[in-house]
Amino acid sequence: MESSIDKKVNFHTHCYRCRHAKGTVFQYAEEAIEKGLVTLGFSDHIPYPDDSFDLRMPYADIEDYMNEVTELKEELEGKIRILLGFEGEYLLRYTSYYEKLLTNGRCDYLILGQHLLETKGGELFNVYQMKDTSLYEAYAENVVESMRTGYFRYAAHPDLIFFNDHPWDVHCDRACDILIDGAAKHGFALEYNANGLRRGEKAYSDGKRYPYPHKNFWDRVAGSGISVYVGSDCHEPAVLYDSCMDLAYENLAGRNIPVCTDI
Repeated sequence: MESSIDKKVNFHTHCYRCRHAKGTVFQYAEEAIEKGLVTLGFSDHIPYPDDSFDLRMPYADIEDYMNEVTELKEELEGKIRILLGFEGEYLLRYTSYYEKLLTNGRCDYLILGQHLLETKGGELFNVYQMKDTSLYEAYAENVVESMRTGYFRYAAHPDLIFFNDHPWDVHCDRACDILIDGAAKHGFALEYNANGLRRGEKAYSDGKRYPYPHKNFWDRVAGSGISVYVGSDCHEPAVLYDSCMDLAYENLAGRNIPVCTDI
């Protein structure tokens, strides 16, 4: 684990295949080499076999995606380390699918991006559209449950729920405690997400702030001993490693939170 940004890496990268990003994997690799990255991990949104959800590549494209990244690995060996991964939700109905991906010999890692909350009753809620804070604890418990599976290397934007504009309350406090205690218990890493910084500061019910990362959450992570990654979560090559990445590292350094640079 390192706190220095001298070793530039990124494991949270999207390409045009997800249908809400720009750039090919080759264009991202060119940008990564120009910016001096030593490792570039691709983690496009995982397509599900039944094409259940929008804003991700069709399942029919998964082989092309994996082939392109594998080809890039071989082509750039010795210049930059390329990794093949996916960002995906933890949903019980797809457990065998995660296992298949991780044993196919090509997928290097999965990162958890819990954009969908799955309740114990099997209901799904869009994390970006929570009407109030009453389900925040359920979201946190959902994320902690994923930590136990061994499928995911770390949780991307674990504080994504704070994208919603609701005043800070006891549900927010409890969700933070559940997430942080769970990560500490299971030795699970969390991500400080630079794309939340790119969204800019806005007026919220609890003051002017970024939608995420949320200060209250990361103040609690400080001193916890939890491993932390900085994720660009870039959706175009030009912002793969930009000023928001620098700001992310500065914010963590200000809290004395060391950063992982390998996976």
